[in-house]
Amino acid sequence: MQLNKKLAPVEMDTKNSSNILTGGRRTVSNIKNTNPLVSVITVCYNAEKDIRNCLNSILEQPFRNIEHIVIDGNSSDKTIAILSEFKDKIEFWISEKDTGIYNAMNKAINYAHGEWIIFLGADDTLLNGFAEMTTFLKEKNTVYYGDYISDTKRYGGKFNSYRLAKANFCQQNVLYPSIVFSKYRFDEKYRISADHLLNMQCWADNDIKFQYYPVIITDFSSKGISSLQIDVALEADRDSMIKKYLGYLVFLRYQLKLFKNKLKGHS
Repeated sequence: MQLNKKLAPVEMDTKNSSNILTGGRRTVSNIKNTNPLVSVITVCYNAEKDIRNCLNSILEQPFRNIEHIVIDGNSSDKTIAILSEFKDKIEFWISEKDTGIYNAMNKAINYAHGEWIIFLGADDTLLNGFAEMTTFLKEKNTVYYGDYISDTKRYGGKFNSYRLAKANFCQQNVLYPSIVFSKYRFDEKYRISADHLLNMQCWADNDIKFQYYPVIITDFSSKGISSLQIDVALEADRDSMIKKYLGYLVFLRYQLKLFKNKLKGHS
């Protein structure tokens, strides 16, 4: 079941069409891939220093059933020129203004045909463990997640409700089934950590399961905005989110942990 069959067509701003650039294999070919696909989505802005490494890491994958969707926020550096160089290798790219990271991701989902979707930053790279992870993609109602490397250290591990209350998955090592985005989208109110809310919603959804495998999928950059800044709006709403999606007992345990940490800070 392909996601694009469920979604309304993307509306293009024809009044400002001169400011929109598109490219990629999809724009010049009508060939349909009948094999299962994984959509790799990258959103970027002025990413000339990193985007080439990101693109090459996908092209070098031993797993070939990948479509790469790139949403650029109307970059003013050489990002568009680099994307143009890869026009016969990227499935689809578009460069136009957006209102933020999750606005761009929500747009990208409309272009995705894959049965699973993974989000990869322009300053992240896909590792060969990704190919191993694809061998586990069996259940189309299951979110599969693994491990990642950041600054040469390995992170990840299995989540439970309490851990999800405290911290989010690393988005770059999560493969979402397309059914997730038939039901949910990123809430653009949260400009830095909207995926945390999405993951809580999926966790609470009885129709969606989570499955962990100890496989290193990506090399995650610690210099991205989510690593350097706090989503103030999400932090303000975190308590209500935990109670709604993870349960009151998890909320009480989370509050107890915060209280203990506060006492340690004053000791």
